[in-house]
Amino acid sequence: MRPYLFRTSAVAWLLALVATLILGGCGGGQAPILGTGNGIGLAPKVSATVPAALSPAVSGVAFNTRVTAAFTKAMNPATLTTSTFTLACPASVAVAGSVSYDANGRQASFLPGANLPPNTVCVATITTGAQDTGGLALQSAFVWSFVTGSAIDATAPRVVSVVPAQDAVAATNTAVTATFSEDMAPETINSSSFTLKTTVGNTPIVGTVAYSVAARTATFRPTSPSTLPVNTSFTATVTTAATDVAGNPMATNKVWTFTTLDANDTTAPTVILVNPVDTGSAICTNKTVNATFSEAMDPLTLTTATVTLAPSSDLNATITAVVLYDAVGKIASINPSANLAPSTAYTATVLGGTNGVKDLAGNALVSDKVWQFTTGTSECQLPVPLGSSSNFAILASAAITNIPTSIITGDVGLTPDTGANITGFSSPGSCPEIVGHLYAVDAAGPACALIDATLLSNAKTDALAAFTNATNAVRGTPTPISTNLSGLTLYPGLYQSGTTIDFSAGGIVTLDAQGDPNAVFVIRAATAITTLSTSQVVLSGGAKASNVFWTAGSAITLGANSIMKGTMVAATAITLQTGANLEGRALNQGASAAAITCDSCTITVPTP
Repeated sequence: MRPYLFRTSAVAWLLALVATLILGGCGGGQAPILGTGNGIGLAPKVSATVPAALSPAVSGVAFNTRVTAAFTKAMNPATLTTSTFTLACPASVAVAGSVSYDANGRQASFLPGANLPPNTVCVATITTGAQDTGGLALQSAFVWSFVTGSAIDATAPRVVSVVPAQDAVAATNTAVTATFSEDMAPETINSSSFTLKTTVGNTPIVGTVAYSVAARTATFRPTSPSTLPVNTSFTATVTTAATDVAGNPMATNKVWTFTTLDANDTTAPTVILVNPVDTGSAICTNKTVNATFSEAMDPLTLTTATVTLAPSSDLNATITAVVLYDAVGKIASINPSANLAPSTAYTATVLGGTNGVKDLAGNALVSDKVWQFTTGTSECQLPVPLGSSSNFAILASAAITNIPTSIITGDVGLTPDTGANITGFSSPGSCPEIVGHLYAVDAAGPACALIDATLLSNAKTDALAAFTNATNAVRGTPTPISTNLSGLTLYPGLYQSGTTIDFSAGGIVTLDAQGDPNAVFVIRAATAITTLSTSQVVLSGGAKASNVFWTAGSAITLGANSIMKGTMVAATAITLQTGANLEGRALNQGASAAAITCDSCTITVPTP
């Protein structure tokens, strides 16, 4: 961000300039005022973390996770140790572990020596002892917290998006990316686990591989040759050597092919949408700030050095934040570590030019994108905290009935009912319909089930808390909605029907995040939610299924071949009729909770 210099007189200006240069040359970890981007004289910053440094703190974190921090600049590995990168769970109890550094992605990881304690607030710290390769230290310690859940992460990660896409025709100077369903261990994403070869002849392309914590994305950048041959088919592969932060490998290799054009990409990216809008007013104080790009971007160029937010009254006083990148929506988000000040003007900047953001072909944004907005006094809707229930695709109380062949990606659990009421899986010994784990309170159910009454009890408690949170009056006054939502477009916020919610057969309901991938939708019905056959929920404007929540005072029924997005929490039964597709979760809770039935349905726990 370029500073704003107040002109009082030529002499004062020159004196200020000289003083600045002197102070900048003295080192001591202070970033000089002059200069922008990733210049040599700028102190490094923490740009993104896992678990994410958000407010409120991320909860339900698997207690077999590692902790990762990404930096704006290349760091000196010798300065990233268990003395400068620490973890305490709870705050007063240090966690023993080891620290590693991945130079390609500019990321340090703290690997605990043992599982973290469950249901505990953990505090991670990067101290000012961490220095870049030029000897400049962080200007201040970076501290963030997260809350562990009551379960380990045993779910295999998967690749959810690739660039170039399958069968796409790409420019010869493109990089190749793979975006994952969850946070990955950076050191496992390398030139051995991510490869590129010619489809004919199987000739390897030499390249560098870097993983972006902010985007959950691996990037393969060819180096020999640096520009891919024209009119050639290539096969990219991400192997099962790639593991998530809990050490789970991918279940199968991800393989896709694309073909090159006979030309390079020389088109500069542009910012096509910002949220909040320029000159927007009364913006909620917990807002994330977002920029949507015209094309896929190089995630390693999207950092807290190139995407910034500051009070308009002092553009040098950039706020503490992390920058995340939604590779699917092509949206960069500034996520402040605390609420913005009320009734205050802010200026957001996406840096252009040599030191600015770039697309996958290396083309830079031509010039800075700058916009302003003013906060109000209220908060946006917060996500519904799911805790340990977030791991479950199905969490039922009375029974689970499966009618083959279903595809369920995520854990499945039944409590407090006996495991004998888990029925219908095609092979009880392996439960092949489940990509995850089946949990039961006793051994009376399918042989594939893991017996863990405590884990299930904790998850059910968290599901009940989620239902209470979603329906709590403190969420504010909901926007009333009619019974039938077909044909409507809903924007982020809280909605409620005093009776039922229905979708007509073939009806479409659009949830538009308006360029904010962090936007939250809470939609609740006093009684039932029913979608009829072939109806669908469509996400647009960067909306994510992980930020959509449906609650029903009684039952939820998804019609045959319907498509639903978001977590569903029902007071009684949940039924997914033949061919229904849910990107979300089916959870029920409370004393009246009944069976959950899946008839040749598809359920996928959404990516964060």
